[in-house]
Amino acid sequence: MRRTPLLAGASSIFLFVTAVVIGQPSANASVTLPKGVFQPCVVASAPYCVESVSITPSGGKAIALSWVATGSPGASAGNTMGAAAGKELPGRWTADKAFATENYDGLYIEAKAANEFVPWIYVDAIPTNSPGNKVSLAASTTSVTTPVSLNADSTISVKLRISDFKVGVTYGIATDALLDVKTASGGNTFELTGNPVRVPQAKSSKDCKGDTGVASAVVTQFQTILVPSNDPLGFSFEGGSGKIYVGSNGACNLSTPVWSSEKKSLSYKASAPRLAPDGTTVNTGFYYASVSAADALALWGIKKVEDAASALVISVRTSANGSVAATKVVAVKNGQIIIQVFGFEFPEPMLDISLNPSYDAMSSSAASATNMSAQGTVKKSPTPKPKAAAKATTISCLKGNVIKKVTGVKPTCPTGFKKR
Repeated sequence: MRRTPLLAGASSIFLFVTAVVIGQPSANASVTLPKGVFQPCVVASAPYCVESVSITPSGGKAIALSWVATGSPGASAGNTMGAAAGKELPGRWTADKAFATENYDGLYIEAKAANEFVPWIYVDAIPTNSPGNKVSLAASTTSVTTPVSLNADSTISVKLRISDFKVGVTYGIATDALLDVKTASGGNTFELTGNPVRVPQAKSSKDCKGDTGVASAVVTQFQTILVPSNDPLGFSFEGGSGKIYVGSNGACNLSTPVWSSEKKSLSYKASAPRLAPDGTTVNTGFYYASVSAADALALWGIKKVEDAASALVISVRTSANGSVAATKVVAVKNGQIIIQVFGFEFPEPMLDISLNPSYDAMSSSAASATNMSAQGTVKKSPTPKPKAAAKATTISCLKGNVIKKVTGVKPTCPTGFKKR
């Protein structure tokens, strides 16, 4: 198991992450990502590019967004009150009326290598400001490097073409996340759909430790990191499907899962400044995890995702002064195990998802195979009669002057021999 610390740069936040390798990565080929930002596929149909972006307003239907390069006319800008122009951006994904009620007029999807040391893909949905067709970051009026908040009630969907990159795990700043990972000979694709979340911002990593760290701002954002399974600096385990997602609003030290085979436990870590910008209010956090049926079987031996609530134990560990009091919910949706934990305090909580020692996968599977009578009593399925053991026979096989005798239930002659 290998750990590699890195800093993934993001607009106005520090996203510190840890690489964790599970399995036998030495047998995997290396992934090579483009040096720069992924272009929209409509601009450059490259092996790595942004294929599509859409938003779904609360209670509405999905709106497909189109790419508009900076300097080009596009959908009219939204209400820019409360926003300033930050750094210039290459363009925006937008549509008529899609952002009419927002103080930003589109999204710039910044997809690129997390840094030069690891082949991880970092994705950030950045709000844009372009009243004169010059696309810029929609920034706070008090700081041109801090983005305005995205609408937490508006669902964002981003689809990428990712060449031969095979997803091992996905994690980041979003909730209610759904993954669609597809492998094809012409190139793999990855699609993440989820909602932005409020994130306490940190000026430096020092703000994310101890009891005195104060957030510089609280901004609603949508970010994610894709970690490959087919690279030595990736995340993999036998039977993994690439459809594990974990999200949090703790942007500091958010990590890939750490697997303990002894405890049958996955651990996730995130942190954030303990105090809100007022210096008094304590920031609280959440974890959201989605685990596919295939991954639940491979990790914990859970044969039916419906058993998750009883099969898994969800716990939160934190620093000495942090509160571990939290609401924990385990549910199943569309064949995925959904785990939600919220209400705990920062700075350094860690989520553990482990197998319940009293859970018996075999007896649970057997129980699900029984039939319930109308009175509610359990009626066991009839025990089948044992079949008689098949008898072995012996045949003689001839090749030239060589005779071989073969014994078995259904014996056959070796290659080149004929039955006598």
